Amino acid sequence: MVQALRQIISLDDYDEASLTEALSTFECAHPDMEDSADVMRFLREDAIAMERAGLTRTYLLVNDGAWADGRLQIDGYFSLALKILNFKNNIDGEILYELFGDRDKHNCPAYLIGQLARSQSAPQGAGRQFLNTALSYIANASDLVGGRIVYLDSLPERQQYYQSQGFRFLQNKHKSRLIQMYRII
Repeated sequence: MVQALRQIISLDDYDEASLTEALSTFECAHPDMEDSADVMRFLREDAIAMERAGLTRTYLLVNDGAWADGRLQIDGYFSLALKILNFKNNIDGEILYELFGDRDKHNCPAYLIGQLARSQSAPQGAGRQFLNTALSYIANASDLVGGRIVYLDSLPERQQYYQSQGFRFLQNKHKSRLIQMYRII
């Protein structure tokens, strides 16, 4: 089941200490990967504050069996945001022309999949399901307000996986190893 973090924190009987404790138990499927610490830190330390500030929307993928027992077990999560995607000067002009009909475009609004994670307890293949759920939410937002690009920042080691999910290389992210990948909605 997908549970919006904003719905949890708006409940009358919301207990922030209990939610924070549940979020702190989340462990990525591959905790040794380079970006796992950041993914876990975001959920544990930043997600609630960013939700309240309206900067992101975080969705918890909750274990149905645990939920039925009154427990919050997080099998995964994703966070979404609407951002201005800035293009570097050395970006391939053909990509910009394909997207906008303009090789000189410098930025555009885009949907960002800021975080996407599967827990150690979630079954293999669940990450693909989580990504498809995130893309479905973005498609709904696009139908309501427009926009046609979704992007994410990826480690080079995960580039092939995201390409298999329809994403394409956009550009290297400034001052990091990450690469930005995009997909048309």
